[in-house]
Amino acid sequence: MTRTVVLAGTSGYGATYLREIAGLEKEGVLRLAGLCDVRPLVSSAQPQFGDRLFDSRLDRLLDLTRPDVAIVSTPIHTHLPLGRAALEAGCHLMLEKPPAPSAAEWRELDALSRQAGVSCQVGFQSLGSGAFARLAELMAAGTLGRIQGIGCYGAWTRDAAYYQRAAWAGRRELDGRPVADGALTNPFAHATATALALDGSTGWDDIATLETELFRVRDIATDDTSCLRLTTRRGTVITVAVTLAARVPAEPVLIVHGSRLRAELRYTEDVLVVDGRPTRYGRTSPLRNLLDHLGDPPVALQSSIAACGAFTRVLETVNTSPSPRLLDDRWLARDGEGLKTRTYVRGVEEAVRASAERLATFTELGEPWAA
Repeated sequence: MTRTVVLAGTSGYGATYLREIAGLEKEGVLRLAGLCDVRPLVSSAQPQFGDRLFDSRLDRLLDLTRPDVAIVSTPIHTHLPLGRAALEAGCHLMLEKPPAPSAAEWRELDALSRQAGVSCQVGFQSLGSGAFARLAELMAAGTLGRIQGIGCYGAWTRDAAYYQRAAWAGRRELDGRPVADGALTNPFAHATATALALDGSTGWDDIATLETELFRVRDIATDDTSCLRLTTRRGTVITVAVTLAARVPAEPVLIVHGSRLRAELRYTEDVLVVDGRPTRYGRTSPLRNLLDHLGDPPVALQSSIAACGAFTRVLETVNTSPSPRLLDDRWLARDGEGLKTRTYVRGVEEAVRASAERLATFTELGEPWAA
């Protein structure tokens, strides 16, 4: 069956959806009925999609096209109104991560999807990785032994232009509405969501304790260098330590500490390392998984809106915690000029890794800039 879809948000990550839609159209599994954005369609997409209906208002586009699925890949603070429009129109919803910038908005979207009797998938791509699935199998089978904890670290770098990309960049709120564009809640959101999913702790009440240490190196409202540690109701300790101020960037790694074996999941690369032996796996995208689910309901959604409760609790805690502390210049280094300026925390690459290895916070590790 060929499903009809509309896409809200054609730039930024929306460009990834445009590429995927092009491939899925060739397969005959979907047809793009229309596009929505507040800006014109990007020139690279004009040759293929320039003849499709285009509107700056999603509700109007939905009324004209009546699609099976609406994809919302827009700024975080617009997810609720656009998601609401899609669900109230009776569409299945493919919603980019994070699903909502607050617990109240997440609950509303979850309730709306239930009331409408439609599916809502959240775009946590890592949960469609074969490497993730295999690691979950090994954990469930006891192959790794008793799980002593899960740690994740990530070290990326961003220049000043990153925080000028949009009015909501680096903000906790915009015009009185929550945004939650911090390192833990947006660029590294997959780290927390993946760790919680591996533990089978995805519900709001599945978190027993939660603590955070939030820092920043720029004049922004959100964190860019942070760690969190939580304990699930199952008793699993999970730490996530990340930075956007690394001099030497590296892809994130999730470490499962087992009493018998240690496993590393490089979730952006679909690589699983068990006992030092790496294996690369394939991946099923959230959109394809949603289409498979609609065609065959026993196929489970990778990340339903209902299964984002624990992640949203983390997001809510981070976004409502005291403002991230600005690090003193003595711990920082810089290069570049103007919008190309990059700011680094000295030794932060080692700090985030040590947090994941030892399941410890920056303060417990004795990092001088965290004191």
